[in-house]
Amino acid sequence: MKNIKAVFDIGNDSIKGVVFGEDDGKNIILVKQMEPTQGLRKGKILDSENFVNTINKVAEGFIKKLGWDFIDEVFVSISHPEALVQRVVEQKRIMSDEIGEDDVEHLSRVISDISIKSNFETIKIVPVYRIIDEIKKEKDPIGMKGKKLELVADVFMLPKNLYNSIIESFERIGLKVTDIIPNIIASTEIAIDYDHRDLGTVLIDIGKNQSSYVIYEDGYPLGYGTIPIGGEDVTKDISIGMQIDIKEAEDLKRSYGTALLSKDNMPENSPVDMLFLSDIINARYEEIFNKVNNHLKQLEKDGKLPGGVLLLGWWAKVPNVDLLAKDVFKLATFYGKDTILDLGDLSSNIQFTNVLGAYVRSNKYTEWRKWNFKLNFDVVGSIGKFFKDLF
Repeated sequence: MKNIKAVFDIGNDSIKGVVFGEDDGKNIILVKQMEPTQGLRKGKILDSENFVNTINKVAEGFIKKLGWDFIDEVFVSISHPEALVQRVVEQKRIMSDEIGEDDVEHLSRVISDISIKSNFETIKIVPVYRIIDEIKKEKDPIGMKGKKLELVADVFMLPKNLYNSIIESFERIGLKVTDIIPNIIASTEIAIDYDHRDLGTVLIDIGKNQSSYVIYEDGYPLGYGTIPIGGEDVTKDISIGMQIDIKEAEDLKRSYGTALLSKDNMPENSPVDMLFLSDIINARYEEIFNKVNNHLKQLEKDGKLPGGVLLLGWWAKVPNVDLLAKDVFKLATFYGKDTILDLGDLSSNIQFTNVLGAYVRSNKYTEWRKWNFKLNFDVVGSIGKFFKDLF
């Protein structure tokens, strides 16, 4: 057994963890654990002791089966309502007849240097593509003729206080985080295939306190976004609208909640006003979808992506939410299919999508961990090679 990795998905409902290993080239799940999250609310750590205890409970489940020394690396996947994604474009003139590694490295360093925002920590810089002479998109331009080179990259940031708290929380139980991976990147690794990326697809992951999305076309991401609205907001709306306790509202949503209900398909003898309940649910989900669609309009891609809309996340499973999305986007809409990993029941369990995606990414981009997780590109190696490996 080799390459043993622990992956933690930090959620507001639960913290999920899986330890993966490789044996004869096959991915194997060694142990999985899930604990209700304590001390974390809407992406903010309100009680650090309870938060650390939750992580520790997951880790204890690993220790009982594997022992501590067997884990080589630790990865964390997370979403946050205040997460930022900034697209950065930098360019330089090519002084020689062809593009060299020094040119690529220079642009990469510029991107890393300017990717700084007050009170935020940059956790990921993802190159999108490079452009030669404002015309030709290339993954690897080294050796090609050109007079100007542009690098387009997406910069992912978390609030600095949350970032520091996560690192410190794992250190308190004796674990060193190798990498933090935004959930929208993790889920993209396994829930959207190349055909959909090429055709043009919107992937929307609806969580408890936020919804994240990515827009793809021609194999490249056109843009990302985070909306501070999720399934919990629907529950609050039901509580206020129907004047009932928040727990009763949650039970009502789970038992009778549906979208796009009409008098023609309303169930008989329902104990609640189903039409009113549906209207409440529709309003909040429609708000989420309209915000995503506004981004599509800015890109002039609304109603123009043949790959349609993929819905992910536990909170996207309210009945007929897919039909509501289809009505808003005017595109084919469906739920994300099973993941590309063949790991039994876990591969089709939507609660572990981000865990599996983070694991796939950890295997795909191994160069990252050479820089000890943080964006200190002066430590070792060539940043140009690092960015090249990410394509």
